[in-house]
Amino acid sequence: MPEILDRAHQGREVRHYTIAEFEFRDAGSDGFTFDGVASVVDAPYEVHDQWGTFTETVARGAFSKTLRDSKADVALFVNHDYTGIPLATRNAGTLKLSADPNLRVSANLDPARPDVQILRSAVTRGEMSQMSIGFSVPKDKQTWSGDYAERTIHEVKLVETSVVWQGANPLTVASMRSFTEMVDSIKAGELDEAELRRIIDHLGGLLPQPDPESFQLSPDELAKAWEKALAA
Repeated sequence: MPEILDRAHQGREVRHYTIAEFEFRDAGSDGFTFDGVASVVDAPYEVHDQWGTFTETVARGAFSKTLRDSKADVALFVNHDYTGIPLATRNAGTLKLSADPNLRVSANLDPARPDVQILRSAVTRGEMSQMSIGFSVPKDKQTWSGDYAERTIHEVKLVETSVVWQGANPLTVASMRSFTEMVDSIKAGELDEAELRRIIDHLGGLLPQPDPESFQLSPDELAKAWEKALAA
């Protein structure tokens, strides 16, 4: 089950999962091999973002398009350190992804790298016990319930996977986008209608409720307003 979600990086969503299955194997001259489950499917979990709380499920098959696209590069990092050097990448052939149906990562790591040695120690000692994915959801590849309490993701555009430190908030996820990122996403047409309506619904709920009496019109005022509307 997922446990905590980092703040979105440059508009990406991030989900953390406790590593239910992982293994570091010594492959001799070929280095170390790390295997782990980076994301689970068909398992609802709770998400908190600036628009409220909802239950999210990544549907079975959501990773299929990325896995079929041989040009879609995906990298393995530690703690989403995008500024650092990837530990492995799909294009280099050092990172392999599969869905069984959960997203599984197999990475061939260079034992000569100090960061690999540190990671191996931290994982085997239990100090790094989660995997995480950085992704975006293509427009119209998600569905929301009518009250925006449930979100189902049908397709994931996977960008990266990470081995991360144990989260502090079990069974919760928090997704934060800056206001600028949100506006940029709207301008770029990245948000589908359901997402926009959810944002509008949330913002509308923050407004003070109007006093119904302040909107009462006299019969003459009502007649004049009706005539004006008909003449428009």
